[in-house]
Amino acid sequence: MKSTFIAPAIGAGLLMHISFSALADSRFSQPLWQLKQFDQPESVVADPDSQWLYVSNINGAPTELNGKGYISQVSKTGKQLTRHWLTGLDAPKGLAISEGKLYAADMQTLHVISLSTGSHLQSYTLPDARMLNDVTAGPDGSIYVSDMLGGGVYRLRDNRLSLWITPESIPHPNGLLWEKDHLLIAGWGKDMQADFTTGTPGSLYRVSPEDKALKPLSTGYQLGNLDGVVRHNNALYISDWISGELYQLGDNQRRKVLSTQPGLADIGADSGTLYAPMMMDNTLVAWQLP
Repeated sequence: MKSTFIAPAIGAGLLMHISFSALADSRFSQPLWQLKQFDQPESVVADPDSQWLYVSNINGAPTELNGKGYISQVSKTGKQLTRHWLTGLDAPKGLAISEGKLYAADMQTLHVISLSTGSHLQSYTLPDARMLNDVTAGPDGSIYVSDMLGGGVYRLRDNRLSLWITPESIPHPNGLLWEKDHLLIAGWGKDMQADFTTGTPGSLYRVSPEDKALKPLSTGYQLGNLDGVVRHNNALYISDWISGELYQLGDNQRRKVLSTQPGLADIGADSGTLYAPMMMDNTLVAWQLP
């Protein structure tokens, strides 16, 4: 079943018609594996140079500074788990890997962790940030971090973490993905309420580092309360935390390929496998991508 969706075309003042598939993809009917030994898993990232996944566990209220947050290490087959690989965090969320280091967003702090030793290397604190959320790495080694509650995107470059995109440009950014020569930002939406629902659904934006202008992708326009974003082959996959739905964007189409429970958080992908942290169910699920 398909319906027509109308959204702004990228780089043009015209409207284009996007095919929208409203039914879940049957190929997601059976997961490869799932583990339920987590405490509010929010983000998962795959190490491209090893067999390991890393999972952030909030372990408390999303904004609570309780020192109980931690990171788990899981094999990509789901058969090995070091539940408390790194402890002593507050409410860790987004993760990224670059040059042998794991970067973890933890409220007002960005942590840098050695993958080889599991030791804490450095921290960067932003007193004005409200809830640092997702993290991604650029090709030059720069690290980008979104602030979902405070708005804007920060950049770590030359050992300095500073505001890169203002909160006025994007009030509630969540998922980040650097690919090729641009940054993708998955927005949560506008007019956020106390329960994290929004008056306007979030959109997926492309940002050029030259002008930092946010341009909505037509297939990702007002899509939902967007969390994680990954690429597999010629398609993007985006999770909607509030609805628990997974969308596939590609070939001028957006398709709902999976319907789960609320709490489908910051997804990760590696070698044709999608890893999905189900934050409200304390579960990590692996799916084979089409």
